[in-house]
Amino acid sequence: MLRYLMAGAAALVIAAPAAATNDNSGYVGVEGGILFPKSQSVNGDVVFTTTAPGGPVNFATTGIGSVKYKKGLDLDFVGGYDFGMFRLEGELGYKHAKPKTFGPNDAFVTAINTGAGTSFTSATDFGINNSTTVYSGMVNALLDLGGNGGIGGYVGGGAGYANVKQFGNSHSGFAWQLIAGAYAPVSSNVDIGLKYRYFRGPSNGGSETFGFTVPAGAVCGPTGATFTCSPGTATFSNDGRFSSHSLLASLAYSFGGVAALHQAH
Repeated sequence: MLRYLMAGAAALVIAAPAAATNDNSGYVGVEGGILFPKSQSVNGDVVFTTTAPGGPVNFATTGIGSVKYKKGLDLDFVGGYDFGMFRLEGELGYKHAKPKTFGPNDAFVTAINTGAGTSFTSATDFGINNSTTVYSGMVNALLDLGGNGGIGGYVGGGAGYANVKQFGNSHSGFAWQLIAGAYAPVSSNVDIGLKYRYFRGPSNGGSETFGFTVPAGAVCGPTGATFTCSPGTATFSNDGRFSSHSLLASLAYSFGGVAALHQAH
């Protein structure tokens, strides 16, 4: 992803007109691009409706696999103040992604099939198909590099509060991020740019349930020691943190009059 940012910065150098910097002024901007969520570990358990000696055996909560996500959407609105080599800004963000694959391990699948007479496989998604949505409010501190009359860059980080909706629940808490970017002026008040971000959200606490039934005519247990199959519920949870990489395009407007904006969000 870093090579994309560097390539974009090189393109900005070639295409951008020269303009004066605009320190000590406020700015607003919008940015949007591709979200690359990191995979997340999934815990699972199985509870059968009916258990008895020699019958279905519950499966205790343990790690059973991971869920991977498709590329998603990352959108932000920013507003801040440029002090020169240092910028301070507020950011309102929205992220959204859908699951791509979920592969539970064989032990988990076998536990359900053995007790309920079902025929699930490790390719079954067990209803883990809800989208993940993140709303965030962050404060970013950025070190501005270059930008005197043309191309520039910045690095920094931010901290704030985020709400993550996934695994059938919504959880909120502290979040942080790392940022790097490049920018160039296109007019006396407007900059365009490219931005990379690593985001790490609050601890998860949600869970999703999947109810299973006994197929007609199912027989459970080994030959000569069969038992009555039982329906039940599988529960999936995650106690880690949502994290992601993003590559964003940005457009920003400076309130500093005729001078070009000294940043690119």
